[in-house]
Amino acid sequence: MVTLKMGNSEKRVVHMPEDETPGMRCPACEKAILNVRSMMYSIPFFNELVMFVLECPECGFYHSDIFSSEQRRPTRFTIRVDDPLLLRTRVVRSSSATYHLPEFGIDVEPGPQAESFISNIEGILLRVKAVVEIATRSADTEQERKNGERVLRDLERAINGDYVFTLIMEDPAGVSGILPDNMSLVKIEELSPEEASQLKGAPMFVDTLREEYRER
Repeated sequence: MVTLKMGNSEKRVVHMPEDETPGMRCPACEKAILNVRSMMYSIPFFNELVMFVLECPECGFYHSDIFSSEQRRPTRFTIRVDDPLLLRTRVVRSSSATYHLPEFGIDVEPGPQAESFISNIEGILLRVKAVVEIATRSADTEQERKNGERVLRDLERAINGDYVFTLIMEDPAGVSGILPDNMSLVKIEELSPEEASQLKGAPMFVDTLREEYRER
Protein backbone atom coordinates (compact mmCIF):
# COMPACT_ATOMS: atom_id res chain seq x y z
CA MET A 1 0.00 0.00 0.00
CA VAL A 2 1.40 3.40 -1.00
CA THR A 3 0.93 5.97 1.74
CA LEU A 4 -0.13 9.34 0.34
CA LYS A 5 0.46 12.38 2.54
CA MET A 6 -0.97 15.68 1.37
CA GLY A 7 -0.27 17.58 4.58
CA ASN A 8 -1.57 21.15 4.36
CA SER A 9 -1.80 21.23 0.60
CA GLU A 10 -5.13 22.34 -0.78
CA LYS A 11 -6.65 20.54 -3.75
CA ARG A 12 -9.49 21.73 -5.96
CA VAL A 13 -10.82 20.41 -9.22
CA VAL A 14 -10.67 22.79 -12.16
CA HIS A 15 -13.10 22.24 -15.02
CA MET A 16 -11.71 23.83 -18.16
CA PRO A 17 -14.27 25.28 -20.56
CA GLU A 18 -14.50 23.26 -23.75
CA ASP A 19 -13.29 26.14 -25.91
CA GLU A 20 -10.19 26.53 -23.67
CA THR A 21 -9.23 22.84 -23.51
CA PRO A 22 -5.99 22.18 -25.43
CA GLY A 23 -6.82 20.21 -28.60
CA MET A 24 -4.05 17.64 -28.19
CA ARG A 25 -4.22 14.62 -30.49
CA CYS A 26 -3.48 11.26 -28.87
CA PRO A 27 0.24 10.44 -29.25
CA ALA A 28 -0.52 6.69 -29.19
CA CYS A 29 -3.21 6.19 -31.84
CA GLU A 30 -3.22 9.69 -33.40
CA LYS A 31 -6.95 9.28 -34.06
CA ALA A 32 -8.74 11.15 -31.28
CA ILE A 33 -8.39 14.36 -29.28
CA LEU A 34 -7.36 13.73 -25.68
CA ASN A 35 -9.83 14.42 -22.90
CA VAL A 36 -8.19 16.68 -20.29
CA ARG A 37 -9.07 16.92 -16.60
CA SER A 38 -7.17 19.09 -14.16
CA MET A 39 -6.79 19.59 -10.39
CA MET A 40 -5.17 22.57 -8.71
CA TYR A 41 -2.84 22.05 -5.72
CA SER A 42 -1.68 24.91 -3.54
CA ILE A 43 1.37 23.73 -1.56
CA PRO A 44 2.88 25.90 1.20
CA PHE A 45 6.50 27.02 0.67
CA PHE A 46 6.44 25.74 -2.90
CA ASN A 47 4.06 26.72 -5.64
CA GLU A 48 0.58 26.47 -7.06
CA LEU A 49 0.56 23.37 -9.23
CA VAL A 50 -1.87 21.97 -11.77
CA MET A 51 -2.20 18.20 -12.21
CA PHE A 52 -3.49 17.20 -15.63
CA VAL A 53 -4.97 13.81 -16.48
CA LEU A 54 -5.02 13.01 -20.21
CA GLU A 55 -7.21 10.20 -21.58
CA CYS A 56 -7.89 9.02 -25.12
CA PRO A 57 -11.52 8.00 -25.82
CA GLU A 58 -10.37 5.94 -28.79
CA CYS A 59 -7.51 3.70 -27.57
CA GLY A 60 -7.54 4.19 -23.79
CA PHE A 61 -4.17 5.98 -23.62
CA TYR A 62 -3.71 7.55 -20.16
CA HIS A 63 -1.14 9.99 -18.82
CA SER A 64 -0.93 12.34 -15.86
CA ASP A 65 1.48 15.17 -15.21
CA ILE A 66 2.07 18.13 -12.90
CA PHE A 67 2.65 21.60 -14.30
CA SER A 68 3.54 24.90 -12.71
CA SER A 69 1.51 27.93 -13.65
CA GLU A 70 4.76 29.91 -13.74
CA GLN A 71 8.08 29.33 -15.47
CA ARG A 72 10.56 27.76 -13.05
CA ARG A 73 14.30 27.18 -13.10
CA PRO A 74 15.92 23.70 -13.27
CA THR A 75 16.37 22.54 -9.68
CA ARG A 76 17.91 19.82 -7.52
CA PHE A 77 16.51 18.90 -4.09
CA THR A 78 18.55 16.71 -1.71
CA ILE A 79 17.52 15.31 1.67
CA ARG A 80 19.25 12.96 4.10
CA VAL A 81 16.63 10.65 5.60
CA ASP A 82 18.07 9.89 9.04
CA ASP A 83 14.82 10.04 11.03
CA PRO A 84 11.80 7.75 10.49
CA LEU A 85 9.53 10.80 10.68
CA LEU A 86 11.11 12.12 7.47
CA LEU A 87 9.51 9.22 5.58
CA ARG A 88 6.34 11.34 5.74
CA THR A 89 8.01 14.20 3.87
CA ARG A 90 5.92 15.37 0.91
CA VAL A 91 7.39 14.78 -2.55
CA VAL A 92 6.19 16.28 -5.84
CA ARG A 93 7.40 14.48 -8.95
CA SER A 94 6.59 15.63 -12.49
CA SER A 95 7.12 13.44 -15.54
CA SER A 96 10.34 15.33 -16.34
CA ALA A 97 12.02 14.56 -13.00
CA THR A 98 14.86 12.15 -12.31
CA TYR A 99 15.31 10.89 -8.76
CA HIS A 100 18.26 9.10 -7.21
CA LEU A 101 18.66 6.81 -4.20
CA PRO A 102 22.48 6.53 -4.20
CA GLU A 103 22.79 4.17 -1.20
CA PHE A 104 20.70 1.62 -3.12
CA GLY A 105 22.40 2.29 -6.47
CA ILE A 106 19.05 3.32 -7.95
CA ASP A 107 18.35 6.09 -10.49
CA VAL A 108 14.82 6.58 -11.85
CA GLU A 109 14.74 8.55 -15.09
CA PRO A 110 11.65 9.73 -16.97
CA GLY A 111 10.59 7.76 -20.03
CA PRO A 112 7.68 7.99 -22.49
CA GLN A 113 5.30 6.56 -19.87
CA ALA A 114 6.68 8.48 -16.87
CA GLU A 115 3.92 9.41 -14.45
CA SER A 116 3.74 12.35 -12.11
CA PHE A 117 2.64 12.05 -8.49
CA ILE A 118 2.31 13.86 -5.19
CA SER A 119 3.25 11.43 -2.44
CA ASN A 120 5.89 11.15 0.29
CA ILE A 121 9.32 9.55 0.70
CA GLU A 122 7.81 6.31 1.96
CA GLY A 123 5.65 6.22 -1.18
CA ILE A 124 8.75 6.56 -3.38
CA LEU A 125 10.43 3.65 -1.56
CA LEU A 126 7.36 1.48 -2.07
CA ARG A 127 7.23 2.34 -5.78
CA VAL A 128 10.91 1.49 -6.18
CA LYS A 129 10.55 -1.71 -4.16
CA ALA A 130 7.78 -2.97 -6.46
CA VAL A 131 10.02 -2.45 -9.52
CA VAL A 132 13.03 -4.12 -7.87
CA GLU A 133 10.88 -7.12 -6.91
CA ILE A 134 9.91 -7.64 -10.56
CA ALA A 135 13.52 -7.22 -11.73
CA THR A 136 14.78 -9.68 -9.12
CA ARG A 137 12.25 -12.36 -10.09
CA SER A 138 13.24 -12.05 -13.75
CA ALA A 139 17.01 -11.81 -13.15
CA ASP A 140 19.16 -13.54 -15.78
CA THR A 141 21.98 -14.57 -13.45
CA GLU A 142 22.34 -15.73 -9.85
CA GLN A 143 24.48 -12.69 -9.05
CA GLU A 144 21.79 -10.32 -10.34
CA ARG A 145 19.22 -12.13 -8.21
CA LYS A 146 21.40 -11.86 -5.10
CA ASN A 147 22.01 -8.15 -5.75
CA GLY A 148 18.27 -7.60 -6.12
CA GLU A 149 17.56 -9.44 -2.87
CA ARG A 150 20.16 -7.32 -1.06
CA VAL A 151 18.60 -4.10 -2.36
CA LEU A 152 15.15 -5.34 -1.32
CA ARG A 153 16.37 -6.04 2.23
CA ASP A 154 17.84 -2.54 2.46
CA LEU A 155 14.65 -0.98 1.05
CA GLU A 156 12.57 -2.85 3.62
CA ARG A 157 14.83 -1.56 6.40
CA ALA A 158 14.49 1.99 5.02
CA ILE A 159 10.69 1.70 4.90
CA ASN A 160 10.77 0.58 8.57
CA GLY A 161 12.97 3.56 9.48
CA ASP A 162 16.08 1.44 10.19
CA TYR A 163 18.29 2.54 7.29
CA VAL A 164 19.75 6.00 6.63
CA PHE A 165 19.67 7.05 2.98
CA THR A 166 19.63 10.05 0.63
CA LEU A 167 16.94 11.12 -1.83
CA ILE A 168 17.87 13.46 -4.69
CA MET A 169 15.24 14.94 -7.02
CA GLU A 170 16.32 16.75 -10.22
CA ASP A 171 13.92 18.41 -12.62
CA PRO A 172 14.90 20.46 -15.70
CA ALA A 173 11.38 21.96 -15.61
CA GLY A 174 11.75 22.95 -11.94
CA VAL A 175 8.32 21.58 -11.02
CA SER A 176 9.38 18.71 -8.73
CA GLY A 177 10.50 19.06 -5.14
CA ILE A 178 11.09 17.52 -1.71
CA LEU A 179 9.13 19.47 0.90
CA PRO A 180 9.67 18.62 4.60
CA ASP A 181 7.91 20.64 7.28
CA ASN A 182 11.32 22.04 8.19
CA MET A 183 12.76 23.28 4.90
CA SER A 184 16.23 23.65 6.45
CA LEU A 185 16.52 19.85 6.19
CA VAL A 186 16.57 19.93 2.39
CA LYS A 187 19.32 21.32 0.18
CA ILE A 188 17.99 23.23 -2.84
CA GLU A 189 20.28 24.03 -5.78
CA GLU A 190 19.69 25.58 -9.17
CA LEU A 191 21.05 23.35 -11.92
CA SER A 192 23.48 24.82 -14.41
CA PRO A 193 22.41 24.79 -18.09
CA GLU A 194 24.92 21.97 -18.66
CA GLU A 195 23.55 19.87 -15.78
CA ALA A 196 19.96 20.44 -16.89
CA SER A 197 20.75 19.52 -20.49
CA GLN A 198 22.05 16.12 -19.38
CA LEU A 199 18.74 15.17 -17.76
CA LYS A 200 15.98 13.43 -19.62
CA GLY A 201 12.87 15.56 -19.99
CA ALA A 202 9.15 15.00 -20.35
CA PRO A 203 7.67 13.49 -23.53
CA MET A 204 7.31 16.05 -26.34
CA PHE A 205 3.52 16.05 -26.19
CA VAL A 206 3.68 16.99 -22.49
CA ASP A 207 5.98 19.94 -23.20
CA THR A 208 3.53 21.10 -25.89
CA LEU A 209 0.64 20.91 -23.46
CA ARG A 210 2.58 22.86 -20.85
CA GLU A 211 3.18 25.69 -23.30
CA GLU A 212 -0.47 25.73 -24.39
CA TYR A 213 -1.55 25.89 -20.75
CA ARG A 214 0.79 28.80 -19.95
CA GLU A 215 -0.40 30.73 -22.99
CA ARG A 216 -3.96 30.52 -21.65
